[in-house]
Amino acid sequence: MTAIPKLRIEYPREEIRSQSQSFWTQLAWVSAGASPLMAWRRAARMSVADLARASGVTPEIITAIESRDHIPNRLELVALSTSLGLSVGDLED
Repeated sequence: MTAIPKLRIEYPREEIRSQSQSFWTQLAWVSAGASPLMAWRRAARMSVADLARASGVTPEIITAIESRDHIPNRLELVALSTSLGLSVGDLED
């Protein structure tokens, strides 16, 4: 009887560490009361200006969304989530 070799999948350690740190950073910010947008932006290590350039949403609107002074419309949510590599649902409060 021949043994079936076990399939071994290798993941780069740095990729796993990066994803793990991002998740825990985001979780910490949300737990501290930050808006989901702020938590994900900080986990991605992006400034408001970086996210504004990437998404086309003004820095003032991003700051207002993060402070919960502005409810983003669908276009803003799509632009922001796409820039962060997320789904729209990840940014909903």
